[in-house]
Amino acid sequence: MECIFGNDTITGDRAVSGFDNFLPMPVDESVNELDTPTEDTDPSPTHSRKRHAEEGTTTARRKYTKHHDDDSHRSLALIAESSKKIADAIHMQATLDTLNHVNWQLIIEKLEAMNLDLVDIMKVMKAFRSDDDLAKVFMSLTNTTIMRALVFEQLGRDPPPFL
Repeated sequence: MECIFGNDTITGDRAVSGFDNFLPMPVDESVNELDTPTEDTDPSPTHSRKRHAEEGTTTARRKYTKHHDDDSHRSLALIAESSKKIADAIHMQATLDTLNHVNWQLIIEKLEAMNLDLVDIMKVMKAFRSDDDLAKVFMSLTNTTIMRALVFEQLGRDPPPFL
């Protein structure tokens, strides 16, 4: 995320981070009220009670109640969706890079797990070195039986039974 957006941080009372819940933010309605005084109201501090229209005064009361959470929620959802697509693409590229390059350490670990002796490991490594595609196939295998069959085919003998 820092590569995309930098290390800037938003601030303010409507700032939302990725760790915040997407619940509507409480609105302090008293901040956004506009009272229009008329000759019926006394502006002195001792008698400055706000009156509602149902009390019979001509005081106009307006509330600014536009909620920003609808737009910000959609925007954050789009950013989250786009970020997930970017992360998936990076993961896919890393997987492809791994499959396109022979990981010799992984091959050695798999061969050692088969309890092969050093001479047999060297013979198989030599076969894989001369055939990158065969090495990539071996790297991608997870089934032990198939891995053993491939290795012993390269060694020119039948695999011994499992112990």
